[in-house]
Amino acid sequence: MAPSKPFIRVRKAELVDTDAIVRIHYDAFDDDVMNGLMYPGGATEASRRTFGERVFPTPQSEEELAKNGEAFLNVAEYFPEGPDGPSEVVALSKWTLHRHPRTEEQWKAENFVPTVEHFGEGADLSVIDAFIGEMHRKQRDHAKGEAALFLGILVCSPDRQRLGAGSALLKWGVDLADSLGLPTRLESSPVGYSLYRKFGFEDVDVLDLNVGERWGVTKAEGRHWGENNAVALAGPVPEGVHRSVIMRRPAKGATA
Repeated sequence: MAPSKPFIRVRKAELVDTDAIVRIHYDAFDDDVMNGLMYPGGATEASRRTFGERVFPTPQSEEELAKNGEAFLNVAEYFPEGPDGPSEVVALSKWTLHRHPRTEEQWKAENFVPTVEHFGEGADLSVIDAFIGEMHRKQRDHAKGEAALFLGILVCSPDRQRLGAGSALLKWGVDLADSLGLPTRLESSPVGYSLYRKFGFEDVDVLDLNVGERWGVTKAEGRHWGENNAVALAGPVPEGVHRSVIMRRPAKGATA
């Protein structure tokens, strides 16, 4: 008999997980409007391979760690028959930890320049810069180099939703940040917003992209473009606009 509560384990990602990580990442964004615009012909094998190669943290010197932060790539395993049975990787997260504040010169130098080498053949770099690049710039200018834990990726396999894998990965991060007395920062997609709010993340800013006017995209029935997200901060989302939200969670017990 299967356990009444799904058993989820969070662990550090290993190279053997690469295929699962790539599949989950692209499956999670398969029907996302922005992903379709960034990869108008679909994610190519080259882009998938590029992501699989760059997603794993690489060794850094002390100087590089101070500049780039310490990266953590985790996966969540689901054990359908309990902890002694077989498992499958169903979700992943990637974090960057800055243990100490950076100088104004350092954080203002954090420029985002999309390249084919980074995103793979077939990527529309102009869309990537308007979306990912602009979110990066907003995050940078709000954070101002503060010491913090940043969540760059949190995705779950579409056919393994509601098992608690995303929550487990998120809890791992906020527990780490709290243990260090640091805030946590992220950029929320429309669908992730409610989960982040449950974990105490607060609205900081929004990125409203008028995808209807700018790229001629019409929202399909049932799609979520962030209509109910950060309304108190930024007002209702206009028709044809896709909203992402810059969010910050103060460290437990912190006052700022």
